[in-house]
Amino acid sequence: MLKTFILVVIATVLGGAGHVMLSKGMKTVGDLTESTSDRVAPMVWHAVSNPWVLLGVALQACFFFMYLALLSRAAITQVLPMTAVDYIVVALLAQVVLAETVTPVRWAGIACITVGVLLVSQS
Repeated sequence: MLKTFILVVIATVLGGAGHVMLSKGMKTVGDLTESTSDRVAPMVWHAVSNPWVLLGVALQACFFFMYLALLSRAAITQVLPMTAVDYIVVALLAQVVLAETVTPVRWAGIACITVGVLLVSQS
């Protein structure tokens, strides 16, 4: 169980960092949903060639392969809830890397999720 938990923590750090890198990269691209049709192709090219986006994709791929490894050793009903630790990682990295404000209400929600993860991991 301890080894599984350690692997989940490593995987969620990789995945959470991937989410933040994707966000960092896409902020430089702009809002794809609000752009005109003639701007979509250049924006997509900018996204797929952005180093932050590429790093985010690579980190997400690492998470995916670690997730597959975790599923080979533990029940999905145990592994999937444990990956909710990702919420903590994303909130912390968003504050540091993206200078986002995480409100006390969001922290309370993250704490509720964390308690749920602990309950699931004990079963």
